[in-house]
Amino acid sequence: MTAVLLRGGHVVDPGARTEGVFDVLAVQGRIASLGPPGSVLAPEGSAMVDAQSCWVVPGLVDVHVHLRDPGFPQKETIASGLRAAAAGGFTTVAAMANTRPVNDSPQVTAYMLEQARATHSARLVPVAAVTRGLEGRADIDYRAMSEAGARLFSDDGMPVDDEALLTHALDEISALGYAISLHEEDRSLSCNGAVNAGSTAKRLGLIGYPNAAEAKRVQRDLALAVATRAPLHIAHVSTHQSLELVREARSRGAQVSCEVTPHHFALDETATLRWGPNAKMNPPLRAPADVEALHAAIADGTIDMIASDHAPHEPAAKHLEQLADFFCANRDAAELPAQAAEIFASCANGVVGLETSLGLALELVHRSLIDRARLVEMMSLNPARLLRLERGTLAIGSVADITVIDPNLEWTVEPDRFRSKSRNTPFMGMRLKGRAILTMVGGEIVYDGRRGDT
Repeated sequence: MTAVLLRGGHVVDPGARTEGVFDVLAVQGRIASLGPPGSVLAPEGSAMVDAQSCWVVPGLVDVHVHLRDPGFPQKETIASGLRAAAAGGFTTVAAMANTRPVNDSPQVTAYMLEQARATHSARLVPVAAVTRGLEGRADIDYRAMSEAGARLFSDDGMPVDDEALLTHALDEISALGYAISLHEEDRSLSCNGAVNAGSTAKRLGLIGYPNAAEAKRVQRDLALAVATRAPLHIAHVSTHQSLELVREARSRGAQVSCEVTPHHFALDETATLRWGPNAKMNPPLRAPADVEALHAAIADGTIDMIASDHAPHEPAAKHLEQLADFFCANRDAAELPAQAAEIFASCANGVVGLETSLGLALELVHRSLIDRARLVEMMSLNPARLLRLERGTLAIGSVADITVIDPNLEWTVEPDRFRSKSRNTPFMGMRLKGRAILTMVGGEIVYDGRRGDT
């Protein structure tokens, strides 16, 4: 396919300060023309897409995804994960380094990129580790990793405890033009807590994970960002204290960005009472007051982007069968017996999110918390900037990575229909309004929901 004409869609492109109804023509992988409906002439043989009543936006970018490949094919592969991404409207995803082997060498990065190219779906940006083996003890060759294709560095899933090592990494990585994404957790305070330290932990009889475990580490790392003047990105922010620290650090000149996940802004800790292991993640779902603070920070711009933290797991890793008698979507769980509490605490952390992220984010628009331009800023423009990608816009000459969204399409979250290999979601059965109906990467249609694309 050499040319595609998207006709009559509502273009939303905050990066180019363009919004309105336009025809958009992509030719040989680039945006060739954009004009009023009926004014754009397409080459003979062009594919025609009726985008009326839809939004046409720069391709969505997710800076925080776990594809589990290499090493964990029972959870996800690069192929299945990128197909899930395309179905969710994402044209680019940044794949975290906690694979087996860890992505701390150019050889692993090359494997990831090779697998992505063979998939012919969404693009993959490798995230390189900050420390060797994610062990927090020694650095890696950051320049070699950036030359191999890494555009972000993170030990996500593990905090970097060693201040001297992190300071060195901030200096080295910023000199290359890239940022570090940090999992903010003081493990002396989180104490392997399985849920938020609050009413849910008390009800279930579980060790709680307090807000201070995140906020204390955020405070330390923001001080390092101010001192080094290096760009720093905070992953999956979840507490009101962390947000206040971000605001204060920015007032002192820190180059800090932060992300929020859909599960943290859409759910509070009580969801764990019904969804059990499928609502267990790190950081945990927080108290309603924290969720309200996240909403305010989304609205006022403190939070820069939405990221899925797509974390697929097979049922055995979530111990679903062993805990089936204790959690039910139709009722709240009671205190867990000691053995069940131990099993719950050992469950793998994380939920899948690539195929639900956009639908959940659109709820923010439907509720008038943000407008559609802010949504695109958070899910395309700002993530692209963090990754130093020439994406996030539909300006003439830019790469034709495009997402077409039907904002009014109502649908039900059905995990059995996911493209992902995993089904661990706390949103099963939820009714959502709006989803991607077509995804284009480099001018090629890689997902077409209009035809029931699988």
